[in-house]
Amino acid sequence: MGGDLDMLFGPAGPGIISRDFGDEMVVANLDTGIFYSLGGSASRIWSGLNSGYTGRQIAASFPQDAAASVSEFLAQLLAEGLLVPAEAPVLNPRGLPGTPTFDAPTLERFDDLQGLLLIDPIHDVGEAGWPLLPQTAIAAE
Repeated sequence: MGGDLDMLFGPAGPGIISRDFGDEMVVANLDTGIFYSLGGSASRIWSGLNSGYTGRQIAASFPQDAAASVSEFLAQLLAEGLLVPAEAPVLNPRGLPGTPTFDAPTLERFDDLQGLLLIDPIHDVGEAGWPLLPQTAIAAE
């Protein structure tokens, strides 16, 4: 069963981060310590979903019928807890990223660094940076 191609989706919380490395998109769930490598057209699909496009709009941007593959990939992202339904779209004015060629999207899961990601204090850092003491600790000194 696939994901709903007509719904809008966004990251499942602030602990879901992604980075485009050109030939690879990496998504990390800092709450679980699991990270993912997105292959094939998955990078374009992930970026499109996070830019306010529906799965159907993304599938239509490819030169061949990709609706079934996009729906299946969307279901994988939902099952992994990386996406949740979103309310209002914020469309990227430049359109969908990447080239419109289609390769089957893949989601490769890695949990070998899970323990390290979960104990890493840097992902819990506020806007002031790290290492900074909370203002209450500074006032007590």
